[in-house]
Amino acid sequence: WAPTAAGPLAHPWRPRGPEFPSQGMYGYIPFIWKDMVLTMAGPETWAKILLEAGISSELEAEVLNTATRREDLVLEIFGATCKVMAMPLGDALRAFGRHFVSFTLRSGNGTFLRSQGCTLPVFLENVNAMHNYVERDHPNAKFPFIESKYDPVADTLLLTYLSVREGVSPLLTGVIEEIGARLYGLLVSFAPTAVPAELAEDAKAGRAA
Repeated sequence: WAPTAAGPLAHPWRPRGPEFPSQGMYGYIPFIWKDMVLTMAGPETWAKILLEAGISSELEAEVLNTATRREDLVLEIFGATCKVMAMPLGDALRAFGRHFVSFTLRSGNGTFLRSQGCTLPVFLENVNAMHNYVERDHPNAKFPFIESKYDPVADTLLLTYLSVREGVSPLLTGVIEEIGARLYGLLVSFAPTAVPAELAEDAKAGRAA
């Protein structure tokens, strides 16, 4: 696993660089984030988060629609969640990664996920293909890229994660932990490695994290 190469966790999913203007997010990220909060802490906490973020019921509906939505509102919800629930952002992202997988399985997509590989290494090799499939319906989305190199002798993976969005490595950790546990019965652990110099340069230029 190669951690982010571009500074502290501040605003997840925020693109860096002029070539990636903030045009909103695609998909179900805010919807599933709300589901995580409701599961962990209930509707009263969600109401406190919206109040802390300064988001009305009308704006909540805009944030939670499943088309593209305003990214600034989503970021306000993430920050308010951490404040109200007294969670460091890294912990919140990791919990969200795990909940994202759980939500996906509960939503009837288990067969699709299991079809992506008979082992965790094979699954990770197919993640980019999954993103490419989704990208056909969301041409302006900026999906991450994952490079996975499996060592069968040591039973370890060298995982490199590239993204135009800053500080999302804890989310990836949570996703892979839950995928490993739920689909393959594995207890996955991570050991951070140094970021290669060329990737660090790309990160500074806003092309990778």
